[in-house]
Amino acid sequence: MLGYILPTFLLGLSVVFVLVFEYRRLEDEEEYDWRSGFGPMGFEALLLTIVLLWFLPGGILLIGPVMLILSGLSPAGRLAWKKYRRPRVLVSIGFAVMIFAGGFTPVATPTSPSEWGQPIFTENPNAPLYPAGEQYTWLALPEQLGDADLEIIQSLTLRLPFQYGPLGAEATAFSLASLFNMEQGRLNQAIELLDQKVTLPGSLDVDEMKLQPIPADSTHHYISSENSIDEVVNVRLYELRSLSIGTDENGFKVGEVLCVATSNWGGELDILVIVRPIGHTGLSNDRYAYSLAIDWLSA
Repeated sequence: MLGYILPTFLLGLSVVFVLVFEYRRLEDEEEYDWRSGFGPMGFEALLLTIVLLWFLPGGILLIGPVMLILSGLSPAGRLAWKKYRRPRVLVSIGFAVMIFAGGFTPVATPTSPSEWGQPIFTENPNAPLYPAGEQYTWLALPEQLGDADLEIIQSLTLRLPFQYGPLGAEATAFSLASLFNMEQGRLNQAIELLDQKVTLPGSLDVDEMKLQPIPADSTHHYISSENSIDEVVNVRLYELRSLSIGTDENGFKVGEVLCVATSNWGGELDILVIVRPIGHTGLSNDRYAYSLAIDWLSA
């Protein structure tokens, strides 16, 4: 519930702060109209921005630049910025601060299917402090199969401070993670487990690992009549490569990583991460980890 209410409350608080600040500054000089304090349609634009954060893909990453461009295109818009620069700049700064602060809002417990039992880790010391997130990790080794069929499963819930609605949130989050190389810290725990449990040509150094995207569809359709699942979800496939093994500048492939993502209202992203070593039978006949994904989506 906190994730639903707090982001909008923080943004509303920034607007109220600027209105009070401007009122105190101008009350002795002139009659202050709080509604027109940001210029023609300025207050309405602020309300529209807050509403669109819940419904527009990309959230403030798209709304912010679009609003600034639109307000600067017309001569009247430029004059309004000149006359009302102070309150507009203040509220823009307030928005930026409150959106950043919203990234520290605690998230819900990660999805934990009962079929997987208790996770071996319920936290990740290598995870970045921002944005807020929780991570569970399981180690699965099917009976009567070799080390190559070991699977490291992670369920994450992450805060999305820039967007409060689910529309397009998964694709935006994946794009930002790739752009800023944000996946690596949360994978270190899985890489260390992989190094401990699987025999590879050399040891894995978490600082010498590379995720290389595999060209594939960005969505996958999971269907299970038994579990009442019929969902098209965002997915990403990566090759996990070690730069410390072999001589290839692109590294030596030691496994593959599957990421499945769904989003929730309130700015939360749920991600299923499955790490499989090279030689795993599922890499050729079950690349999208059907049964694990169905368990996770059902839970």
